[in-house]
Amino acid sequence: MKIKFSGVTKVFKPDIVALKDVHLEIAKGEFVYVVGATGSGKSTLLRMITREVLPTKGSVSVGDTNLRKMRPSDIPYYRRDVGLVAQDFKLIPHLTVLENVSFVMEAMSVPSKMVEYRANKVIEQVGLWRRRFMRPPQLSGGEQQRVAIARALANSPSLFVADEPTGNLDFRTSADVMKILLAINAAGVTVVMTTHNQYIVDSYRQRVIELNSGRVVRDEHSGRYTPDDDV
Repeated sequence: MKIKFSGVTKVFKPDIVALKDVHLEIAKGEFVYVVGATGSGKSTLLRMITREVLPTKGSVSVGDTNLRKMRPSDIPYYRRDVGLVAQDFKLIPHLTVLENVSFVMEAMSVPSKMVEYRANKVIEQVGLWRRRFMRPPQLSGGEQQRVAIARALANSPSLFVADEPTGNLDFRTSADVMKILLAINAAGVTVVMTTHNQYIVDSYRQRVIELNSGRVVRDEHSGRYTPDDDV
């Protein structure tokens, strides 16, 4: 799905400016890294896309939908088409991998046969078929991250949003996660991810959007984590 930020400013009470006059377009099917220091506005940008936060000024559109004008009753339907992976995974510890992936679809009243088919498909896609009956505490951090990705993919979203998906992972595991995300993107899904991982950005070159104090200070196709002039 295409994403468009038009003059977006977000101020949290009492006077914290998280985003300031952001103008940005992300085309359908793009892969975009959002980089910047802690507190630069990266997570707020993602939360705008998932409609968890509304702009103080300006508008955010995803596809043909202006998120500011979206009715509250339409938000759950919109989020079915947005795969979200949060920093803390948000897995349910007493459920198995299969049950964690199935849970969201069951809550949306997806027919049971479809739930079973989709859950098994995405679990195999992320390489966890042999772990499907294990619970999150029995898995490594990288495996838990892959469960979170599988759950986000279960509804075949058009847009995939990931907040620091390699943040606490080692080199090899981060590379495995990136291969999954690039495969998702190759299938036509728009991917937007925040990251502090310079190696990942420099190794898997894609569009880089850099934020500083809530402003877009760099927008570079096939970019590096830092501008080439600084390398």
